Amino acid sequence: MNVKTALLGLFVVLTIGFASTTVYESGIRTTLTSTSTSTSTTTSVSKTTSTTTQTTTVTSTLDLTKTLTDAYLSHIGAIESQNATALAAQYETNATLYYNITGLPSYLDGSVNGIANITRLYEGSLQTNKNNSAYVSCVTCFDLKVPFAAANETISVTVSSDEKAGNVTSHLVFYGTLSSGGCYVQGVGLCNTQAHAMGFDISYVLQGDRWLISTESLAYIYVDACITTYLSPDGSIFYCPGPYR
Repeated sequence: MNVKTALLGLFVVLTIGFASTTVYESGIRTTLTSTSTSTSTTTSVSKTTSTTTQTTTVTSTLDLTKTLTDAYLSHIGAIESQNATALAAQYETNATLYYNITGLPSYLDGSVNGIANITRLYEGSLQTNKNNSAYVSCVTCFDLKVPFAAANETISVTVSSDEKAGNVTSHLVFYGTLSSGGCYVQGVGLCNTQAHAMGFDISYVLQGDRWLISTESLAYIYVDACITTYLSPDGSIFYCPGPYR
């Protein structure tokens, strides 16, 4: 065997050896741990509550002229019955009442403010001193049995364009039997009935569904002592052929 043949044989042996090694190494199992990261995306939905405001205009069916007339008639009724509680409920807290007596000096005209003073005037217990002359300022202190009545009434009722204020003017006669038991007219004879003519000018304000008096002007016009009396068939007209007028 020459040198060339020997080298060739050695090369073949090495080649076979390397091939065996390569086959073995390729058989090694490698375990790889794979870490997987999962990202979860949450979508938040914002809920918006929508509020709708609806304005409804309600047309009042309240007859303001009628209710104002009714308020005035209730006022007259409270005077006839001398019901102080009812009277007090008919005024604003700071209402004012002006009064005058026809035929007397103007300095005797006066006014009172506030519910308590107004009701005291109607009850006849308010006394005032003006110009050093004491006098009873009650212009509705009638010597009539309670309740007395009203007749010969004329009324004018108006309501403002904004329907927040009203006015009532009226003239009437309060009449009835004398509580003192009777009277005597010199040269004429006995009488047992009197008629008191009054004038009212009343300003009202509407509070809620109620008319309340804000200002009242009261005029005492005259008094008649009645010898004989009679009424119209419907009771609205009172006749008093008295000697004073």
